Amino acid sequence: MERKFIFFDIDGTLTSSNPGGVILDSTIETLNKLRENGHFVAIATGRAHWLAMEAAKETNIYNFVHDGGNGLTIDGQLLGIEPLDHQKALKLIDEALKNDFHLEVVVDDSPLRYSNTEKVMEDPKAKVIVDPNLDFHSLKEIYRIFIDITLEEEKQLPTLKELGHMHYPGCGLIVEPDDKYKGIEKMVELLHGDLNDIVVFGDGENDYTMFQHAPISIAMGNAIDSLKEIATFITKSNKEDGIE
Repeated sequence: MERKFIFFDIDGTLTSSNPGGVILDSTIETLNKLRENGHFVAIATGRAHWLAMEAAKETNIYNFVHDGGNGLTIDGQLLGIEPLDHQKALKLIDEALKNDFHLEVVVDDSPLRYSNTEKVMEDPKAKVIVDPNLDFHSLKEIYRIFIDITLEEEKQLPTLKELGHMHYPGCGLIVEPDDKYKGIEKMVELLHGDLNDIVVFGDGENDYTMFQHAPISIAMGNAIDSLKEIATFITKSNKEDGIE
């Protein structure tokens, strides 16, 4: 049997909901069987490294592309995380401040966020440090930007089209890397694998680049229509043992 490099999204793919949910026993059993058969099993997620570790421990998968393709971890060892384009990030922040939008920024691999205003976006896993005198231009690296705006208000941020971003339920706009396949290719090349042996599983908008480029792409039954349209195969939903 040829060795495949199989990458799974987390929320809505490995888990029963997007976001959140649980990982089914049938999914854990299937992941173990894939490894037993000699395949390389990994995660490909938009989550930050520290947050992806939760799923890594639960699934016993310690190889993962994280931070939307900008970070790599192999055998549990973090190889590195590339921050957002600094000039574009600062330009976007300036646009948000000009329009009086509340924003929070992430400057390292941690749950900490930094803001200059008291309003806090709801996230039980994050801690916001508020400094009214915060100079965003003094920040050396920026990994994510959270902005409290609606889809309609995005038009007021022209630089947004130059950076990866998504609206998440209850989280507003999150500016983050969105090219998981870039990280997948880099990981397979580091492992001296064949890019033709890549298989990806996903369900959401930030899985689109994976499905555009992977030789084999499998959409969950609960996936968005745009993924199903370009998928090699559509399995059952994440609540119906779709991974199995």
